Amino acid sequence: MTGLEFKERFDVLTSNITFEQLAQDAPEELSENINKLGVLILPSHGTDDSFYAGSLDTLDFLNDNGIKADIYANDEDYKELSLHAADFWLGTLFVKYFVIPVFCGVISSYIYDKLKANKDDKISLKFIVEKKDGSTSTVSYDGKVEEVGKALDAVKEFSNED
Repeated sequence: MTGLEFKERFDVLTSNITFEQLAQDAPEELSENINKLGVLILPSHGTDDSFYAGSLDTLDFLNDNGIKADIYANDEDYKELSLHAADFWLGTLFVKYFVIPVFCGVISSYIYDKLKANKDDKISLKFIVEKKDGSTSTVSYDGKVEEVGKALDAVKEFSNED
């Protein structure tokens, strides 16, 4: 038996979450800095308070590569959810429009160079993208790593909108 049964899924949908809303709902020590960030790592798919194992590695990689990022939890409340399968689970990343071009290159490097993902490996990720006009959309992808480019291309399209 392999890990979770994985069917490819790729969705681009309108969202109603904003950085401003997240800043208002965040713990005080986090809310002060949220608007200065380009990327915010949110709790895992389907949870309100747990992050996938490796979220801190993702955070470090983004920050080390010039993208101001943070985890949407204070140190005391940070909890990790470990999934024991060969799949890569990146979780939910909230991306502001002005970092999209750099972000897509950095996250691609993270997947292929840092995680050493092979084209047949499976990956699950979700991007919430805040567009220039303040509205948001989500790009979700579950499938083979070799096809993750279509999710990144969908994210890139939001940087081209006026």
